[in-house]
Amino acid sequence: MVSMSASAQVAIERDPTEVWAYVADVTNQDEWVDGMSDSEVVGDVPIGRGTQIRGTYSYGGGSSPTLMTITEFREGRQLVLEAVEGPFPFTGQLTLERAGASTIVTNAMTAGSDHIATSIMFILLRPLMKMMMTRQMKKELEQLKSILESNDG
Repeated sequence: MVSMSASAQVAIERDPTEVWAYVADVTNQDEWVDGMSDSEVVGDVPIGRGTQIRGTYSYGGGSSPTLMTITEFREGRQLVLEAVEGPFPFTGQLTLERAGASTIVTNAMTAGSDHIATSIMFILLRPLMKMMMTRQMKKELEQLKSILESNDG
């Protein structure tokens, strides 16, 4: 399997505790992650390491059920999700850092190919694919920023 990594960053004019409260509720990803819907925590468990999130991901013209596991959970600082089932393998890491009264949010992702055609594109078009992946991640972080900064916190 061929994989590709990218990251994006945004400054959100909110205290890290406010940002963390929103992103740590993983069901909120439906509002800011393009393609995600119907996210729910599996079982009646607190969100933390080992928690599974089930949802639907729309990708490539279709929708697929997806199951993710939180593999790292550092309260107020870091959340790492890994796809267990779904349209393509990935690991995503969301990290928060205080910057004065603001929060720097970094989203880093490693996505694996889901098909031989994707593997070929990852190899032959790596700079373009990485640019597109980074652009999408930046767009999603801007959506997160818009949601959080529009709240009357």
